[in-house]
Amino acid sequence: MENRKAELIETLLPKDTNSYGNIFGGVIMSIMDKTAGVVCWRYSRKRVVTACAQRITFHTPINVGEVIYSRATIIHVGRSSMEVEVMVEAENVTDGAKRLAASGAFTMVAVDENWHPAPVPQWQPVTEAELEKWREVEKRRKKG
Repeated sequence: MENRKAELIETLLPKDTNSYGNIFGGVIMSIMDKTAGVVCWRYSRKRVVTACAQRITFHTPINVGEVIYSRATIIHVGRSSMEVEVMVEAENVTDGAKRLAASGAFTMVAVDENWHPAPVPQWQPVTEAELEKWREVEKRRKKG
């Protein structure tokens, strides 16, 4: 299902940087959250809210003027929740070099017009990679 994936592309400006010229982590987290929201909104065709942001890792600084690609994939679907893996790649446009800059997981919940959890279309993993990620989420959820 292609509606389990979304990509946002942005370039960030000096207002988004710290005093070292690197993009604020909170700006990157916001873009990751937005990408997770878009993919879940498209998948469920309902309004969605962020329930949890977890395992966010910043692998390398992102510099002002670089282009970032935020890619989100739904890796698990519950009754009303969707677990989303988000990867952020940074591109230096002057030399074309790309690198993984950040990664994380978000849990989004579909809600109805009264802001109560609403059911989403079910999805089952097919490939071995999809099954592995699905099992990881199931295992983590059982731990509580």
